[in-house]
Amino acid sequence: MRRSGLLAGVVLVVAACAGHQAAAPAPTPAAGFAAAIEGARTKVDAGDYVGADRVLAEYGLRVPGTPEAREVSFWRAMYIVDPANRTASIAQGIRALDIYLATEGTVWYRPQAEVLRRSALVIQSVRQAQAPRQVNGRDTVFISREEEIAALRDQLAKANAELERIKKRLANPGR
Repeated sequence: MRRSGLLAGVVLVVAACAGHQAAAPAPTPAAGFAAAIEGARTKVDAGDYVGADRVLAEYGLRVPGTPEAREVSFWRAMYIVDPANRTASIAQGIRALDIYLATEGTVWYRPQAEVLRRSALVIQSVRQAQAPRQVNGRDTVFISREEEIAALRDQLAKANAELERIKKRLANPGR
């Protein structure tokens, strides 16, 4: 009987320990934030800016209202401003940085966002200053010489088509 009591006690202890095994704790926002930032960086390293933005946006939607969700908008804006990002423009990045800076409670990356915004504004102004000069055509403004040539070729093709139509009409006056 003593042996069965001891056996029952061991079974109870093992059952109690097995029942108290805690499931893996849910990741805290800070750990999830670091994982999202790293995941986005990995996508950017592969040239997938759209994928990086998706990773960051999904994270922000999973933890709305947290400081991390507010700060993730800085990272999204930073990747939009990146000159290597061919899917976005500097103007879009400046707007995203403006939104980040206007959002109440964003403090972690505020100085970096301000510097990045000023830098993006300089890049935007330099690009605008380097825009191709306009070439004035007879009745249209062309952005480049190539566009003017293309427009002249189009006009020539239309004139040739009209000439052919007139030739055919003169060849068959009864029609």
